[in-house]
Amino acid sequence: MATAESEIYRLPEECVAYAISLTTPGDACHSSAVSPAFRAAADSNAVWARFLPPDHADVLARADEPVAAVGGASKKELFSSLCDSPVLLDGATMSFGLDRQSGAKCFMLSARALSIAWGDDPSCWTWTASPPGSRFPEVAELVDVCWLEISGKLSLSLLTPGTTYAAYLVFAMADDAYGLECHVGMPPPKATVTVSSGGGTTTSSNKTPTPAPAPTVAEHAICLHHMQGEEEAAAHRRKQQYVRLRRGYGIGGGGARKTTVLTTTREADPDIRCPRRRGDGWAEVEMGEFTVAGDEGDAAVVEVTVQEVDSRRWKRGLVVLGIEIRPKQHTAGGMLAL
Repeated sequence: MATAESEIYRLPEECVAYAISLTTPGDACHSSAVSPAFRAAADSNAVWARFLPPDHADVLARADEPVAAVGGASKKELFSSLCDSPVLLDGATMSFGLDRQSGAKCFMLSARALSIAWGDDPSCWTWTASPPGSRFPEVAELVDVCWLEISGKLSLSLLTPGTTYAAYLVFAMADDAYGLECHVGMPPPKATVTVSSGGGTTTSSNKTPTPAPAPTVAEHAICLHHMQGEEEAAAHRRKQQYVRLRRGYGIGGGGARKTTVLTTTREADPDIRCPRRRGDGWAEVEMGEFTVAGDEGDAAVVEVTVQEVDSRRWKRGLVVLGIEIRPKQHTAGGMLAL
C-alpha cells in the first residue's frame, strides 16, 4: 500500500495540476495540504485558469479601475481577489465577484441600477452617500411612499451555466423607519423572480418560428423589518396576524367623527422569508431562486422585484444598497482560505 501511495508523487506536476483542475476551488485548496508537490500543482496558473470564468477578462474590461493580474502572473491571486473584493463595473452601477467554493460568477446591482417607483422624486426617495465600507458609493433611502416597488434585471448570459442562483435584496433600516414592520398584521411585501427568454419567438433547427417559452415565475412573501434567528423565524411564520382598520364614516353629535373598527384574522405565510445580517453589516432577504441551464440564449434575462402596493400604509426608512445574485446556499463572502 505504501508503494502504491508513493507512486502518485512520481507523476509530473502538470499531470497532477490537470487532475486538480477537474475538481473545485475548495478541493484544490484542500489538496495543497497533501504534500509540497501537490501544493505546487494546486497553486499553479494551469489550475486556477480553469477555475476562472472563461469570459472573466471581458467582464473585467468593464471595471471602473484596472484590475491587477488580469493577464498576469498569479491566477490564484486573481481568483482570491475576486472572491474577497468584488470589482465595480460600469460606473459603480454593478459589481462582479466569484463564489469561493464553486468559482461561479456573482453580480450585484447597485441601487442606481434598479428601477424604483418614484425613485427620482425627492419627496419619496433621497440619494445619499453610502456608509464607509459599503460596496457602492451611494444608496437610496425611502422618505415616504405607500406604493413600494423595486426591481432589477440581469442577462442570464452573464451568469455561470449549470448553477442555481438566489437573489437577495441588500438593505438597512433607518432609525426613524416605520410602516415596514411584519408584526402589524398588514400583508407582507411580495418578492418575485421571473426568468424569460427576452423575445417573442424562437427559431427551431428547421427554421420554423415557434413561440418563445413562457416565463417562469416564483413568488414569495418577505419580511423587511424583523431580524431574527431560526427559532424566532419559525415562530414568526406560524403565528396568526391581526388586521385592525379604523374607518371614519360620518359626523356624530357634537361634531365628533364616528368610527368603526374592522378586525380580521389571517394565517401568516408559512414560506415567508426573513432578513439576516451580513458579514459587511448590511441586512439581506432572499427574494427567490432560479437555475441557469446555459442554453437560454443571449436575450434571456432574470428580473427580480419586491413590491408592496396594496397595504394602504405609508412607509419610511428603507435604505437600499442593491440586489445581489449569487449561487444558492453559499453565504455572502466565502470561508475557505486560499
